[in-house]
Amino acid sequence: MATKLRFLTVSQVQRLHARFVVPNAVPVQPNMLESAIHSPMNMKHYAKEEDVFQLAANLAEKIMLNHAFQDGNKRTALLAADMFLKINGFYLQKVPFAEDLNNKALANAHVAVVTKQWTAQQLGIYYKSVAAPLGPVTAEVMDYRSSALEY
Repeated sequence: MATKLRFLTVSQVQRLHARFVVPNAVPVQPNMLESAIHSPMNMKHYAKEEDVFQLAANLAEKIMLNHAFQDGNKRTALLAADMFLKINGFYLQKVPFAEDLNNKALANAHVAVVTKQWTAQQLGIYYKSVAAPLGPVTAEVMDYRSSALEY
């Protein structure tokens, strides 16, 4: 039986982008953002992918390559992958974009995907290697979790 997972919505990813990347920005290509957001759900349904890290990597790759925002697509991809993992019990970043080795390595991993040095599958393996189980759930994560799509 398939595991129920929570998936981010378009508005949630836009909220992350506006909060951490570019205030009040809207996607310049909203259909490309919608496509990126739905990609991990499609992957789960059609490819029967159950690995939350592979699904997070798929989400990040699509956000980066679909280039829905004028600026900050790699940063938005990292925020979205991290929040996707958080609403499903793991995390990548303790503090978004903190100046630490973990966040620098995550940024480099995203550059590797965009420059075709890594595949999304390699990114998922990397996420799995650096992710940690989510401890106490913050109010922000609870908010995202409660309004996420469950599938």
